[in-house]
Amino acid sequence: MPSASKMALRTRALLAAAAFAIPLPALAEQPSEPVPGIDEDQTLSEQLDENKGVIEPPPVGDAGIHAPAPDPLPGTTPVIPPPGTPGGDPRVVPK
Repeated sequence: MPSASKMALRTRALLAAAAFAIPLPALAEQPSEPVPGIDEDQTLSEQLDENKGVIEPPPVGDAGIHAPAPDPLPGTTPVIPPPGTPGGDPRVVPK
């Protein structure tokens, strides 16, 4: 009679083989919602030819925002010169 460890190993091997043998439902057959920018009447090669091979993502975010976020304290960011340059800390020796 085989030992318990050999039986456990055999059981694990059978379970692993069975996991690969069981067909899973095809999840990627139909997208859950239409993908913007995809033309169903053209092949992917034709669509890439039109855009010179560039795939652009769909626009996201708020297209109405055109101004950058304001700096709360403009001109107050300190500039620390690196060691060894004029204005830098002469005690620090760069490695």
